[in-house]
Amino acid sequence: MFPLQILREQPLIKFNQQLPMFNWHYPFNSEKDLNEDRLAPYLCPQKTTVRRRAVYIHIPFCETICNFCPFRHDLHRSDATIQRYLSALLDEIALKREFLGDVKVDAIFVGGGTPSLLSPQQIESLGETILRSFDLHGLQEFTFEVEVKSVSRDKLQAMHDIGVNRISFGAQTFSEKYRALFSLDATRSQITAAAEVLNSMFPYTNVDLLYGMAGQKLDELDDDVTAAMSLGTTTIDVYPINNLTAPRSMHSALTGAGLNALPEALRVQFRMHLERRFRELGYRPINGYGFSIAGDKCHDSADPVQHSPKFLYHDLVYGYEDDEIIGYGVSAISQMPGFNLYNFVSRQAYMSEVLTKRALPHQVFGPIAAPERGIVSFPFRGVLDKSRVAWERVPDETWFALEDALEAGLIADLEDRYVLTQVGWLFYVNLMYYFMPEVGKRRISNKIECERVSHACGDTDLTQLTRSSVTLLGGRRSF
Repeated sequence: MFPLQILREQPLIKFNQQLPMFNWHYPFNSEKDLNEDRLAPYLCPQKTTVRRRAVYIHIPFCETICNFCPFRHDLHRSDATIQRYLSALLDEIALKREFLGDVKVDAIFVGGGTPSLLSPQQIESLGETILRSFDLHGLQEFTFEVEVKSVSRDKLQAMHDIGVNRISFGAQTFSEKYRALFSLDATRSQITAAAEVLNSMFPYTNVDLLYGMAGQKLDELDDDVTAAMSLGTTTIDVYPINNLTAPRSMHSALTGAGLNALPEALRVQFRMHLERRFRELGYRPINGYGFSIAGDKCHDSADPVQHSPKFLYHDLVYGYEDDEIIGYGVSAISQMPGFNLYNFVSRQAYMSEVLTKRALPHQVFGPIAAPERGIVSFPFRGVLDKSRVAWERVPDETWFALEDALEAGLIADLEDRYVLTQVGWLFYVNLMYYFMPEVGKRRISNKIECERVSHACGDTDLTQLTRSSVTLLGGRRSF
């Protein structure tokens, strides 16, 4: 395990080392948790305790493949292939409804891949199925990911008509050098034009931006931040490139260009610089990745996080024990109280299971108890509502870690909640690891080491490692 220690007396550098900067959702599972009963999560009495629920829908197709992306994707080859996949996806939604019933949903996220490759008619069909399958009376957020080359007004109008109120797209970087190295082929003018249309049609827009790439300089990062701000989106997600889970093609491209990966300590300095830069320009953090223009409302000086606008879907992904995520589509992950569900990663196997066998296309792991889930994930959200945690069941290890962080000034106690302090915000990845019981720390450590060895050996098929240890999230957020 990483011998992570808090340096209580240090004013800024609060840990003896920095973990690789990526995120994970919690709790974890191992092969011994495999449950042969695919219906177990749907029949569990804990289902009645769910307080908030999100739906994730995965569209795996891409027009071009960005070589830094670790998520499940396929090159778009024909509209007929997309239509067959969509048929399976809609059938999966209907099939699960037989077991879920008419469940209340607070947030929906359609990600990929590139969901904007769907036609207007396919978007409408997806929307109609969603409307039939879920109780949407309390729906607060409905996100669609788009790619600027594949958006059009008729597609965006179809998204608007089915209730989408948040659009997210990736610029990633405005540097021509890195755009070429990462196989990003949209032009600057396409990005700008798309942002203008998106901002005019939707109340909440987000642009994704990378940082910490091999060889990146601070002035290049500043240029990217300035360019992203000029797009006028509601939020900017600025996330560190995930060197460990990125495909080998990215590493080959960067190595071929003579660029070396930045040390983790330097990437923390980049994160500190980003925090200062955004604040200087009138922005505040909304979660571990996101920044938004600071509102007029006076904020508590002890709480550096701006809680509006909120990216609700991520609040649930990095949520509490009684938050639920239901995933649909190839490779989608679900988290129901006490269970992790993994949809098949092979598109053909997924479609065969749904269309031919009429069976639930996932493996089930559980039951898994994790009363500490809300605490472990709290550094990403920046706030921990004390009333949402079953404190009598929280492991002693997590209690002690929380007290350490409080004494070191990484978190503050505001009576009804804990909040990350400004210095704590810089180390949210370390804190997520620090708050875990030992078994969780061991799995994260093993996962990181496995992926380091895998890359050193040229092995990029990490599916089984991910399944058997922990799913790590970096880059665009996908389930």
